[in-house]
Amino acid sequence: MKPVVEKQVGPDLMLYDGEADSVHILNPAAQMIYEMHRKGLSVEEVAAALRAAFEVPTSQALEEDIRRAIQDMAGRDLL
Repeated sequence: MKPVVEKQVGPDLMLYDGEADSVHILNPAAQMIYEMHRKGLSVEEVAAALRAAFEVPTSQALEEDIRRAIQDMAGRDLL
């Protein structure tokens, strides 16, 4: 993983990749996924936290969306 500068910008998290000179803005849900994944939490644990934080019904499947978000962030060398 490349060094990435993190800065909170209002409710969003800005990630700056100096090597690629690129900026990524994570909304609050993406920020939770980013931070919790970096702490080593499982997809299921992240889903439970998102459900609680954003009042997502248990009937809505989040796990695949979380996996895609993690893959996207990893593909951009942010994780």
